[in-house]
Amino acid sequence: MNSPGPGQTMFAVLTVVLLSAVAGAQVAVWEQDHEAGIRAAKAVHFAQAETLLAQSVAEAQKAGKNSPLLGRSLLDLGEVYRTEGKYGEALSCYQQSLAIYQALNGPESLQVAEVFNGQAELYKTLNDYDKAEPLLLKALEIRQKSLPPQSKLVAKSQNDLGELYTATGAFDRAAPLLQSALDTRKKALGPEHEDVAQTLEALGNLDKKMGKDAEAEPLFREAVSIYGKTVGGEHPDYAIAMESLALFYSGRKQYDLAEPLLSRILEIREKVFGPDHHDVAVSLDELALIELQRLHYGDAIPLYERALKIWEKILGPESPDLSPDLTNLALCYEHEKGDAAAEAALKRAVSNDEKGLPADSPDLAADLQSLGIFYSFRRHLPEAAVLLQRALDIQTKVLGPNDHATIQTTESYASVLHLLNRHAEAQELESRVKLGK
Repeated sequence: MNSPGPGQTMFAVLTVVLLSAVAGAQVAVWEQDHEAGIRAAKAVHFAQAETLLAQSVAEAQKAGKNSPLLGRSLLDLGEVYRTEGKYGEALSCYQQSLAIYQALNGPESLQVAEVFNGQAELYKTLNDYDKAEPLLLKALEIRQKSLPPQSKLVAKSQNDLGELYTATGAFDRAAPLLQSALDTRKKALGPEHEDVAQTLEALGNLDKKMGKDAEAEPLFREAVSIYGKTVGGEHPDYAIAMESLALFYSGRKQYDLAEPLLSRILEIREKVFGPDHHDVAVSLDELALIELQRLHYGDAIPLYERALKIWEKILGPESPDLSPDLTNLALCYEHEKGDAAAEAALKRAVSNDEKGLPADSPDLAADLQSLGIFYSFRRHLPEAAVLLQRALDIQTKVLGPNDHATIQTTESYASVLHLLNRHAEAQELESRVKLGK
């Protein structure tokens, strides 16, 4: 084999230098866009952050399909999409980032845990806890294997999993996770860090659900105070903490305290996210419910109607998740727009449930009951009987005969049967209620 001449050797060296320079330039451009995107996201300029992070994705793609830069950009872009309510785009970014990190670092890496955590938070936003829980459990497992017990990332997984267990009623599982997260975050970050505020708010929600109002209120207030000092009064995290306090007041029927807070939260969310965001719809629903509970039906209607338009864009017009708003709107329509509008809303709720829920869903049963009672009051008795019987069959099977909802439906159905002169059937149902069977 001939030894390379001077020209060949120099060409090889120059090629390596040139490639390194090009790679360095690519990294510099990527880093500029990526860091600017992260700064924009922290400043809640999400449209700007989306643009910059999308540019960083395009730049990272030049380094190869399994570039760690690409994995990072996709993950951070996914986080921005999730915050913006662009859930399909967010999920796609998470999936691409996950594939890159698994290929580069294996299935147990900290980057994989970070992707799992982001995906789980997306599912939590959509109340899909069955998909969120295994992702959060796996993220926590990976972090506990790789990091010290008092790590901030372990605390994050504990906090997020604790929030899920609070939402699903697993309070005994939520409490130790949230307390551990709070202890770690206070020690690592100080008592007035925004992450501490997040866990204080989560503990407040846990106490509220457990009926510990005296413990919950100061936790909510402290969380709001910390967020106000750290991220400011125009930040969506501040709005979330204030929302928890407002809903606490609403649950206690302190509407004069809850309503101004919820109105302020709506203003913040409209300003930050625009008029058609998931969180804007949530705020509209919360304000509408207060108006409904105050019997201010005319004030509730435009709030529910606007919220429904947003939910239709996010979830689709036939999603069963629209049904609670439809049934509440029907009640408002009864008092303001008449029976035709109310009936249409109730029938749409049942139709959506039938398309999107299991045949024995308690939520379907509740909406069948609502429509059945509506018909019974208007003396559409055959239609009412069919609906109430369907509701009762489901509730008896799934909830049991002694559940409050089952008893309520039984009594309504028995009343309709009496009006239809089906007295023997009605009396049998009434006997079951008396005997607790």
